[in-house]
Amino acid sequence: MSSLTIENSTTLSSPVATSSFSATAVFEVQSPSRIQVEFKEGTFKPPEIKSKIDLPENMDFFGQNISLSPLQQSLGPLENAVAGIARTISGQPPLKVPIPGERTKSWLITTYL
Repeated sequence: MSSLTIENSTTLSSPVATSSFSATAVFEVQSPSRIQVEFKEGTFKPPEIKSKIDLPENMDFFGQNISLSPLQQSLGPLENAVAGIARTISGQPPLKVPIPGERTKSWLITTYL
């Protein structure tokens, strides 16, 4: 708060990778109940690709219990390839993108009951 900036971020996670996006905004207190907010920059962090895919041993599919053991055994070569890709991508810096235009401005009103 001392820098008068806000960061709004989200993280998406799957069994294969985790990626995140954030948007940075500046704000100005205009009254005790109103704050002006303007988004300035978006940041895309490189996805974190998991080197090992964690699958359950069994899965329920339309009432049928299916064993995923054969699939887990065949994932070895794929996991090796994914580990190489993960090492390459993880060293990349985040991509920062300016957010232009008038539609980046908004405001917040604080009320109490």
